[in-house]
Amino acid sequence: MPSFVRIAAVEDIPAEGVRAFEHASQRIAIYRLGDQIYATSDICSHEYAELSEGFLDVDDCTIECPLHGSRFDIRSGAVLSLPAFEPIATFPVRVEGEDILVEL
Repeated sequence: MPSFVRIAAVEDIPAEGVRAFEHASQRIAIYRLGDQIYATSDICSHEYAELSEGFLDVDDCTIECPLHGSRFDIRSGAVLSLPAFEPIATFPVRVEGEDILVEL
């Protein structure tokens, strides 16, 4: 059964930025866009690459894979450009005080 786990503190994520964390052998990318916090898998669905090392476009809420340039919507996980064709996992997020909790 999924449960919310503490992944980071809000201050651990750069403003308008992304940072990766590992929990139970799973890499999670946490994004901070203004007051909004998002969480996705940190691994590209096309080929192994850490999305947190890619380009985050804060204007359209996308992350670009640093390996082959596929873009993903960080709100839904949807693929926006090839070569990837599978979405990435997204996770519900809650902020309690300064703690970021992700449902895994």
